[in-house]
Amino acid sequence: MTDVLIVGNGDSPSDSVLDFFVSKSSTIIALDGAAITLEKRKIRPDVIVGDMDGLTSEQLDAFHSQGVEIIHDLAQDTSDISKGLAWSKEHHPGKQVNVIGITGGRLDHQLAAFSALFECQSDAHLHIDDWLVVRVTKIPIQYSTVKGKNISLIPFGEVSGVSLSGCKYPLDNEDLSSGTKGIHNEALGQDITISCQQGNLLLLINN
Repeated sequence: MTDVLIVGNGDSPSDSVLDFFVSKSSTIIALDGAAITLEKRKIRPDVIVGDMDGLTSEQLDAFHSQGVEIIHDLAQDTSDISKGLAWSKEHHPGKQVNVIGITGGRLDHQLAAFSALFECQSDAHLHIDDWLVVRVTKIPIQYSTVKGKNISLIPFGEVSGVSLSGCKYPLDNEDLSSGTKGIHNEALGQDITISCQQGNLLLLINN
C-alpha cells in the first residue's frame, strides 16, 4: 500500500472500484463532501481537503475527533481537485496518485479536473468510468494497455514534439492543435510510450 488516493465529491464509485484503490493506498484524501461518501462505506479518510462547503461544522468536528486531518482552504481561485493534487504533491512527492469519484455533478467541475493536472503539473492518474486520463510529459512514459483498446490525445491549445509508439497511428516529434487528429487511435500490443516536448496534452486510455 504505497499509493495516494484522492476521492472526489462526484458520483460515488462502485464498491469494487473503491475497494481496489483503497487496498493500494497508504493515504486517502477526501475532497470536501466526499468524506461523507467514504464514511457511509465505513472508510475513514486520512485527510479532508477543500473549502468545506459540503460539510457541516458538526461533521468536521466529528472527523477531527477521529484523527482526520482537516485542510480548510477557502481560496476560490483553485478547485478542490487542484487543492487535493497540490497537497498530495507537497506531502507525498514521487508517490502514485489515483483520483476517482470525479464524474457526475456539474460539468465545469469535471472539466476542472483535467485543467488541474496542468495547473499543478501533476502526474496523477484520473480514473473516469473505464478511461485512464493522464498529463503527457517531456519524459517518455510507458503505459500498459490491451491490444485493440482505444487511445486518444487531447491537446489544450498548441502542442509540439509529440511522440507516440505502440499504436496503429504512431507519432514522431509531431505538432498537434485543438481538434480531432489525435482521437481514436488503437493500441497494437500491451503497452504504449508517449512524450510531449511543449504544451498541455492529455492522454486517454480505454481500460
